[in-house]
Amino acid sequence: MAETEWVAGEVPWARQGTEHLPCYFCGRTAILGSGDRPDDPGRLEVYCGNPMCDAREMVVLVKRDGAGAPDRADVRALREVDRPRETPAALDIMARYEDTKNITARRLSTTSLAVVVEAHEGK
Repeated sequence: MAETEWVAGEVPWARQGTEHLPCYFCGRTAILGSGDRPDDPGRLEVYCGNPMCDAREMVVLVKRDGAGAPDRADVRALREVDRPRETPAALDIMARYEDTKNITARRLSTTSLAVVVEAHEGK
């Protein structure tokens, strides 16, 4: 059986009649979450049924898909979280390396963050 590839904008395989999915973290059974929007092919909300899983509710977000992902509000907001407070100088290779390592720390931070994401009609 030949594998098919997902094409941007198409329905993800997780929504094609599959009732149970593997949890991305513990491997047990997960389902699409109650907040999942079938009309949004670039974002899945998944709920793990394992009470011992620390990642009970998760979002699978397409950041780059060859189509409209960079224009999505959730992707732009994540880009703002990932952006360093001070941009390393172009030739400062070590500072750029350290900043790349700090992306995860910025995503895990519980400090307050104000992100303004504006919607643009038609493009």
